[in-house]
Amino acid sequence: MSHNYRLEQADPNSAVRALSFFGFVIVAALSLAIIFAIIFSSYFGTPRDQSDFMMMTIIITACVAGPMGALAAQNQYRVDRYHATLEAMASTDPLTGLLNRRAFKILANEEISRMQRTDHGVCIVTFDIDNFKRVNDAHGHAFGDRVLTSIANISHAALRGPFDRLGRWGGEEFVILLTNVNIDQAQSVCERLRERIASTDLTFNGTTVRVTASFGIAPLTKGCRLEESLEAADQMLYRAKSAGRNKVMSVAPLKSVA
Repeated sequence: MSHNYRLEQADPNSAVRALSFFGFVIVAALSLAIIFAIIFSSYFGTPRDQSDFMMMTIIITACVAGPMGALAAQNQYRVDRYHATLEAMASTDPLTGLLNRRAFKILANEEISRMQRTDHGVCIVTFDIDNFKRVNDAHGHAFGDRVLTSIANISHAALRGPFDRLGRWGGEEFVILLTNVNIDQAQSVCERLRERIASTDLTFNGTTVRVTASFGIAPLTKGCRLEESLEAADQMLYRAKSAGRNKVMSVAPLKSVA
């Protein structure tokens, strides 16, 4: 899957550190150049006046400091990119490229904090693939992994880019954070996604299957704990399963707690 999520933005201080290191290298190179200039003068004679000496020093400094500084900055950039890659790996599911459970919880709790300053509605959705074990048993786990990746792609395409958050909760279960929506709007979003999943042919290595998904929706409200809303969404998911699967169930808004 090509959609990779990052838990954190790139470190805004990385460029500052690179420039600081570059400056340090320049100073070190300048000192080294002066030493070389003195040694050069001891062998070949001191320039006739101070301006010639300074010009010689500047030329040596440029020859030494330029390449050293460029190499140092490039190395620092690579180090920062490496750390950013590690952060991304720590926050994404390796199979689907979606947010993993840890990353999703962090982002959801950040959204709860923002809700203290705004009045926009937020809903938590949990959904999973119906009878997924049958898919694995019939076609193998590699085939099942392809199904999971396809469902992740379908779900990602159906959501509103950076405004909604999609994660893999574990196994065949996924979780969505819908922002700026009420329960009715969240229900509509999930119904469209449910229909899209159910109507999509998934073909791998000449084998075609169709799967369905069941959805549970619960609101996030000011003062409510994330775990409380997730548990409520799970209860709705189980109710959707009990009602025959391939359904969307939602609950009324939760009462805020102190």
